[in-house]
Amino acid sequence: MIAAWLSTRGTSRRDSLSTSDGFRGEHPFASAVTVAEGTGAEQRSAVIAASIIRDVFAEGVAYRIGEALAEAFSEAGERIRAEELRGCSATAAAVLGRDAWIVHAGGCRAWIVGASGARALTEEHTLAGEMGISPGDPGYRQRSRHLTLQLGQKDLKPQSIKVTLGEGECILLASSEVWRHIDQAGLHAALRGGRGLEAGLEHVLRESKVRFRRQGGSVAAACPGEGQHGGSRGRRLHGLTAFLAVCAVAASVFLLARPSCGHGRHGAGAPGAPDTTAEVPMILPIPDIAETLAAAPRGPALPVRGIIFGSSPVRISPETLSAFSTPLPDTLYENLSPGVYFASSDSALRPVAEAVASRFGLPPPVPLERIIIVREADVPAFAAWLPRVDASEARSTAVVVETRSSVAGGAPWIRSYALYANGDRSRKDDPSSYVGSPVEGLPAMPDTAGYRLLVVP
Repeated sequence: MIAAWLSTRGTSRRDSLSTSDGFRGEHPFASAVTVAEGTGAEQRSAVIAASIIRDVFAEGVAYRIGEALAEAFSEAGERIRAEELRGCSATAAAVLGRDAWIVHAGGCRAWIVGASGARALTEEHTLAGEMGISPGDPGYRQRSRHLTLQLGQKDLKPQSIKVTLGEGECILLASSEVWRHIDQAGLHAALRGGRGLEAGLEHVLRESKVRFRRQGGSVAAACPGEGQHGGSRGRRLHGLTAFLAVCAVAASVFLLARPSCGHGRHGAGAPGAPDTTAEVPMILPIPDIAETLAAAPRGPALPVRGIIFGSSPVRISPETLSAFSTPLPDTLYENLSPGVYFASSDSALRPVAEAVASRFGLPPPVPLERIIIVREADVPAFAAWLPRVDASEARSTAVVVETRSSVAGGAPWIRSYALYANGDRSRKDDPSSYVGSPVEGLPAMPDTAGYRLLVVP
């Protein structure tokens, strides 16, 4: 099964309304994708809807798939009402083999896309849709904002559909600001043209020009066929193999952290944030650090691998710190405070952290029990696990998200962590990992080459 989902911000960083999420299941379990869009400048309802639907399928759904999807809608609606939110549009699809189930309410839209073209599967539950007027008609925009059916509405009876996909067909979901501005004739070539499903969704977002509109937009798709991404179990086994390989050669070989740079697209649950991660040339040496390390019972392998969150004029010798610089953090979707954070499991790392903090003019460094790196294959597992971590453990934990999918979507629980921020998304296909001490249920493997120093200027 191939499934992908993407979101992008519009011209307003604060008024993004839509979100997308999903789960890639391995046979006999279904995959699921969701696009949701808030109303009245409130995105929280959409985030709740997408995350609950994802979590239901992350538990493994192999039977009564359509019913499970409808029940997830109902559960999300109850949660939205309990929090007294405005509600949202939501369209979700679950796919197993060539069977697809769609549940829909509101102004988003689902299509079946094939070589013969694109066919709309859902209705537009808006005043404009009830009046039978289209996007080109006078008064459409005002009436399209008035939802006649939405998630969070009491006694909601969403539209439910089951279809069988033919050869080369797939399900496409899109928020209102996307589907109203796309060329339906080119959808099949975009999604199934050999560039990969994620590249196809990027093309759809680009062609819709939604990034030039205020509130942004979201898309998702699911197609039969062998998935392009391994499951979480495969990633964890790959991580274990890599870890054992490192252990085997650590006594005789000094391993440098692999330098990489790249360009990602959006934040952890922060649709569309640009991400241009680049290696920082560090040129200012830290004096006496070699003597400190020589005197320590054991020291960190130099250069210490880390991240600098946001640009800074301060430079550190590359022999001391091999760091990557991220764009300026988005405080709506990331949780970080100025400071230097380090993995306390390295007994001699503190003097390095103190020297770096001094160079940056920051307060004394903060020791962490663990630094966790979340990668694409394990998004569902982490999205379910991270909110449940005990607050006492979260306070000593940093989470670095290196995915293109939403993990938290700005959920309040990210504030429980010592640091929660985006890292180097060019490494999204690597296995998830952590440095430091484990905690119960942590869905990742230890990695001796992981990040040990995090700097927030």
